[in-house]
Amino acid sequence: MQDALQKVLAFHQAFEAYIAPQPTARIPERVRELRIRLIREELEEYIQAARNQDLVAVADALMDLLYVVLGTIVAHGLHPVAPALFDEVHRSNMSKLGPDGRPLRREDGKVLKPPTFSPPDLARILKPWLEEASA
Repeated sequence: MQDALQKVLAFHQAFEAYIAPQPTARIPERVRELRIRLIREELEEYIQAARNQDLVAVADALMDLLYVVLGTIVAHGLHPVAPALFDEVHRSNMSKLGPDGRPLRREDGKVLKPPTFSPPDLARILKPWLEEASA
């Protein structure tokens, strides 16, 4: 993840795209709305490619979506802590396994949260910036 983030950060620097100086939810409205539009556009491209069962178009759409999402991480200044945030979400997702080490599923296939589930503690990782935002 770090390598991909560094590449996207280099893109933002080269193309003078917005980079928040530190983790923040507050980015300029024009940047926020652009990031939303880009994510929606790439998601729509994936939806069409998947429905058309076009592997090349699926790969293109997913890579573009990933690039745009990583760019949005950079725009919010989260790139220095993104690997830690991802690891924490992964830890939480893995806690969805049942006591037997298998997922518990609802009839429609949705994974259910067992009593051992532990939600991600992203606030712990973001604490320095949360305290600063509330000051």
